[in-house]
Amino acid sequence: MTGRVLVVEDHALVAIALQLALSARGWTVETTDGPTAADVIDVAERFRPDCVLLDIQLGDGVGSGIDLIGPLRATDAKVVMLTAETRRGVLASCLEAGAAGWLCKDAFLDDVETALGDVLAGRPLIGRGAREALLDELRIERAGQRRALSPFEQLTVRERRVLAALIDGMSAEEIAEAHFVALTTVRTQIRAVLQKLGVRSQLAAVANANRVGWALDDDELAVA
Repeated sequence: MTGRVLVVEDHALVAIALQLALSARGWTVETTDGPTAADVIDVAERFRPDCVLLDIQLGDGVGSGIDLIGPLRATDAKVVMLTAETRRGVLASCLEAGAAGWLCKDAFLDDVETALGDVLAGRPLIGRGAREALLDELRIERAGQRRALSPFEQLTVRERRVLAALIDGMSAEEIAEAHFVALTTVRTQIRAVLQKLGVRSQLAAVANANRVGWALDDDELAVA
C-alpha cells in the first residue's frame, strides 16, 4: 500500500531523508516546517495527505506539534507522531489529541512504511489496553497537577505579580520600585504569598512555583 504522506519536521535532513526514501518506495511525499502553524495547515489543505508524520517539538514559529493534530485531522489525514519523546504523559497527550500513535525518529524505514500501511488500512498502532493505560496515567497526572496548583489560585493578581517578580530574582526593594508601590506594601504581599502557599521563605515559594510549573497568565504578564 502506498499513498500521500506529509512530513512535518523542522530538521531538514530528517525530512528530506524520509521524503527520498519513501518516494523511492512509491509514496507521494511532501515536507514542510512552517514557518508557522498556519503555513503547515495550508500545505496540508493543498496537498491533502492520507497520513502526516508529525514531529512534537517544532520550531518557535510553529510550536508544539500536539496543537496541530486536531487541525491536521480536520483535513481527513491520519496523524502519526515522529519523535524522540519518551515521556508517557506527552505521548498520551498526542493520543488524546487524535494521533494514531508514534514512531521513534531512529525507526527503520521498513518500520515507518509498515506503520503507514497499518494506519491507512485502519489497523491500530497501539493496542487498546496500552492506549487506555496511557490515557488513565494522563488523567491521574493532570489531577495531581491541579491539586499542586490549587494554592496558587488563592493568590490575588497583585500577589501573583509579586511572586512572578520573586521568581525572576527581584528583591522586595526592586519590586516596590518597579511597581511604584511602598516597600511595606510589597512586604505585606510577600507575607500573604508565603502564608497562602504554606511555606516559610521566599526561596521555598519560588522553588514550589518552579516545581509545579506555575507562571503568570499571558494577560497578567502583559500588564505586570
